[in-house]
Amino acid sequence: MLKGGDMADSKRTGERGPYAGGVARREAILDATVDMIAEVGYHGLSMRDVARRVGISHPGVIYHFPSKDALLMAVIERYEERSNFKVEAMRDMAPFHVFQTFIELATQLGESHTIVEMECMLAVEASAEVHPAHDHFQERFAGLQDILTQAFAQLETDGMLVATAAPRELAYQLLAQWYGLQIQWLYNDADVPVKAVLTQTVLTSLNFDRDGVLETLLDSPFASPEAIAIVQKTTGKSLTDMFDEGLLSLEGGNLERYGLDEVPAEIIDKIVRSGILTSEDLAYAQEHKGFSIEFLGRMVVNGVLDADEYKTLSDLGIVPAEAVAALTAVMAAGAMQAAPAKK
Repeated sequence: MLKGGDMADSKRTGERGPYAGGVARREAILDATVDMIAEVGYHGLSMRDVARRVGISHPGVIYHFPSKDALLMAVIERYEERSNFKVEAMRDMAPFHVFQTFIELATQLGESHTIVEMECMLAVEASAEVHPAHDHFQERFAGLQDILTQAFAQLETDGMLVATAAPRELAYQLLAQWYGLQIQWLYNDADVPVKAVLTQTVLTSLNFDRDGVLETLLDSPFASPEAIAIVQKTTGKSLTDMFDEGLLSLEGGNLERYGLDEVPAEIIDKIVRSGILTSEDLAYAQEHKGFSIEFLGRMVVNGVLDADEYKTLSDLGIVPAEAVAALTAVMAAGAMQAAPAKK
């Protein structure tokens, strides 16, 4: 509870006490530093420039971060925490879980253009031994290389890799692609499919002619829409084939993975049995937590659901309410026209 003096201070400053104000100030300093590192790198960074950008004094920055090195490492620590960049946590994961976590990390970093700019800038700068983040980035690269190598090595032990694949080389390839794709993404973020390319690299190392490989893959967290699309092209199996053969299901955790966990099982069952669902539809659902208007139209044309079921999807926010209203009106009008005239 705030004391009287604290309450008066909070009214004057617009903050909830000095602690909240200090946290906000610290975050503002870190935000400004991220922008400046992305623009000029660590060597071009000045704590006085950070202070000017935040609108505070130079001592105000030093109060929170006593040195430029401390400020840099605080920035790295914060964005790695927010991106769940926890390398050691990946060591005990199963191979496909490792790959999925690695690709999710690339996707999360890609949510911020500035963070990717800073990551690329620091990854190059920190290669110099005199750079304050050198040891940190060296340990991070070494850790990722070891973990990815171990994941591919486990697949090799299980007989799942193609004969020409070497675990450590695959690990280096995947990590090199990750950083190379980040740089390309900075130039054209709309046309660089980072997730799909990294997924392709993992899947091309697998021997799908070996019994159990496809089943293990599709039963893992790595069975993203991008992975399913690549499997379709590689094996010639359609999404319907995968459902019919029990290789893939839309139940429990899988529904949650694709953003469809709130959809009733009976509706999902009708959609699957209709044979019109594609990996592109799953990719849209995963990103938007619902179905596209185009897929909604295909369901209506193919008579997949009844009007009440479309309304259920609308109420859940799985499909746009206005689109459902229009389509169900058309369905009702069509039913009236099809009904025999009363004598």
